Amino acid sequence: MDINLKKNKILTIIILLVIIAIIVYVYYKIISMYRINNIFAIESEKYADEVNNPVFKIEKILVYSDANVEDLSENKNLSNINISQFTDFAIYLDNNILNSELTEENTINNIYIDEISVTKSNIGNQKIFYKDINNLCKYEKINEDVNRIDYSVIHTNEDKEKHQEPNTFYTDCSEPIIISYVNENIVENEDVSNSQETFSLNGSMLKYLNINLDDLNYKISFTINIENNLGEKFYCRVSLNIDLNSSEGGIYTGYIMQIHDLTNSDYKFKKI
Repeated sequence: MDINLKKNKILTIIILLVIIAIIVYVYYKIISMYRINNIFAIESEKYADEVNNPVFKIEKILVYSDANVEDLSENKNLSNINISQFTDFAIYLDNNILNSELTEENTINNIYIDEISVTKSNIGNQKIFYKDINNLCKYEKINEDVNRIDYSVIHTNEDKEKHQEPNTFYTDCSEPIIISYVNENIVENEDVSNSQETFSLNGSMLKYLNINLDDLNYKISFTINIENNLGEKFYCRVSLNIDLNSSEGGIYTGYIMQIHDLTNSDYKFKKI
């Protein structure tokens, strides 16, 4: 009898311990789930706040497309011309969304562009590079194609005097980022010297030579990466379809300039 009683007590204790263990485990799982959900809710709220109230965004992009006519003839009579099509991109950043004053949060310490890709054109040789803002909307030959562009950030007037490179960017975002695209030699060794027309040495030559603009249109994509003066990092992926046509004639009229107002767009920099 005593043995059975002792066995029953031991069994009861084991059952109680199992029940207590189950209760503790369930309580732990509930607390862990609550903690995970709470962390997720906080992170989601933080992410939503960063998306809706970004430190940086793209305000607008100026796109200027033209063509350069190079006269290779000895007597410069247009008997041997090459034509290259080029497009300059001036990308303006807005850093006054949260604060109209300049702070370490909304000023730039480092900026570069990578993941540059361009859809293949049917003719010519496509290249990407940076350009000095003083040469914006002017043809400039690109010697080396790149898929990453690093910019030297100017913080002070003293820095401005030291930096002579064309790929500079001001910490206060007061000037745009410049990217230049060139499709070299879409026309080679063409003779137009016998024409009775008066030529302008620009995109209008493409019309005269019956160059199909659809063969020159392309899509360019890239990522702008920035680091502010707090060491925080942000990125923004950009994708643009470049169409040299327009209802007014596009680049056939000489050049085409478009300003993409992105103030209400989703081109906001996401925090890493």
